Amino acid sequence: MSGMRRAPRQFPPPGSTAVASSPWILVSVGVVIMVVLLVIAVGAYRGPGPDFQPVPPGQPPVAAAPMPERASSAGYHASASPPPVVPGLSPRRTDPPSATAEAMPTTSSPSQAAPPAKPSRTTAPPPPAPLDARYQVLQVFQGGFIAEVLIHNTSRGDLGWVARVEYPGGRVVTAWLEGVPQGTFSGAGGTLTYRSGPELAGGSSVHLRFHIESAGSRPARCDVSGRACRGV
Repeated sequence: MSGMRRAPRQFPPPGSTAVASSPWILVSVGVVIMVVLLVIAVGAYRGPGPDFQPVPPGQPPVAAAPMPERASSAGYHASASPPPVVPGLSPRRTDPPSATAEAMPTTSSPSQAAPPAKPSRTTAPPPPAPLDARYQVLQVFQGGFIAEVLIHNTSRGDLGWVARVEYPGGRVVTAWLEGVPQGTFSGAGGTLTYRSGPELAGGSSVHLRFHIESAGSRPARCDVSGRACRGV
């Protein structure tokens, strides 16, 4: 017996003895693992939140384009985010209509066009009175001369008349009618204007005479009631 070796005695590890002697530790670890797995499962199958947008099958979700920031007098601030876009529905247009269409003038139809203006008719001057007038110089002297206009009424009725004789730069001294009632005259600026007194009877004549100074014997103008004098 003394020559035989005794086999060494094997002892279990310290940890295995504690686990075998305390089974509640294994139970606690299993419960913790189950709770963690349950929390993960609940988070994975959580229902849709308030921001969830349903997407019809077969259509990809449409992302709203970011709106540019708008500048204000107080600085820059981001504009309000646009409403979510629902696939399958076109957004309503909110921009104001173009001012080009409102500014374009409406063309009127040919029936509404204004008629062309009619050309105005110029009123022809009345024909001269039926009076014949003849100018002549009767006497010339130093510084002046005496001239006359012989007026003849070629009509059958009585006519009044107005004689006008112009001497630019001259001076009308006086004027008179020979042998008949006198009329009225003015001689401002070298222009003689004589208005008959009584009307001139039809077929009769009258001599209008006048004294002119500081002018030539040829007048610049001579007419009686619109008819030019002969002999000028």
